[in-house]
Amino acid sequence: MKGKYKKAMAVVGAFLLAFAFYVLINTFFITKDYLYGPPLLFISNRYLNVDIYPHGYEVAAVFTNNYIEGTTTPEDIDILRLFLKKMEIRGVFFVIPNYVKTYPLTASPEVVAELEKLRQDGHEIAQAGTYHTYGPDLARGAEPGQELLTLSFDDQLERIRQGKKLLEDLGFPPCGFRAPSFATNRETFRVLETLDYVYDSSSSLPPRTLGTLIRPSLSQGILYPYHPSGYDFLSFTDYVDPTKHYSKAKELFQRVKRAQGVFVFHTYIGNVAQPERLQLLSAFLEYIISERSWCCPLGELSSWWQARKKLRVETRKRKQVFEIVMENRSSTSLGELGLELKKFPAGVSEYLVRDGKGEILHRGRLPLADKIFVTVPGDPEARP
Repeated sequence: MKGKYKKAMAVVGAFLLAFAFYVLINTFFITKDYLYGPPLLFISNRYLNVDIYPHGYEVAAVFTNNYIEGTTTPEDIDILRLFLKKMEIRGVFFVIPNYVKTYPLTASPEVVAELEKLRQDGHEIAQAGTYHTYGPDLARGAEPGQELLTLSFDDQLERIRQGKKLLEDLGFPPCGFRAPSFATNRETFRVLETLDYVYDSSSSLPPRTLGTLIRPSLSQGILYPYHPSGYDFLSFTDYVDPTKHYSKAKELFQRVKRAQGVFVFHTYIGNVAQPERLQLLSAFLEYIISERSWCCPLGELSSWWQARKKLRVETRKRKQVFEIVMENRSSTSLGELGLELKKFPAGVSEYLVRDGKGEILHRGRLPLADKIFVTVPGDPEARP
């Protein structure tokens, strides 16, 4: 009897161990950002700290808005546009090119005019699927809004390319993409790479459920942009709608800020134009601005991140000079990048900052009382 009991316990123990390993593999994308920090070549050494973001910002925060389409009330767009202009916030508007394959933007000149005003204000016009959902999608088993979830590579390629061309023909070539309802499958990333998108924001923060533990996720990162499956484009995880979950949004933002990550949040056109929603959005925007946040569109952030992660930094002593060499292997310049000298080798009285080609970016006497800011030029011959 004891032998059977021990055998049963061994089987249960082996099962629990295997399950724990399986959960660890499925959720490693959640923990790795906390364990390893930003995936950058250089952040600091014993002498020097280099900021992640420009102008001394401590975190990136990106406003996004979902689902302007052909039936959207133009006044709602204008209300939100004027509000954001007053707040001095630029963000991303994910637009449905041909809502339910019935209301193309080409048939809505007033909506297109509002999109043009948004672009002139510095916002990005990006793509949210193509139809959102229509009859045949539902017949394939997709829920309303899950346009891409059940489609093959070829079907997604044709569908997304269609929507992209419609936006291009209207004068809004999209560099970014978001799947309707944040619902994708593994073929979606391959399609986005094929169509040369710069970034994707189709992943949302995973819920705290048993399904999160046992179901493999398409997401491969939370706190920082990542390259899905080794593709060139960047993917950004979206967190929350602060006009619906205000306290949760502040809590999540603080978690991201502590890790110097990227906080992407969303709103929905129509809802956000309501006075009570705008009041919550105003309070949230004021809060993140007070927290030293870089509020910029995702395309701008993508270019910066691609350059920042390739930045190589070396420090060395040359007689009485502490030399810092910053080699930017991207075509994008890194402007107003902050450097903090924590300490310096004995016997030096000056510092010198050079780029990879030997050009002097900054120089001065030591010690330094404040952080210095430099612009590290990009390499025109490098890949973006």
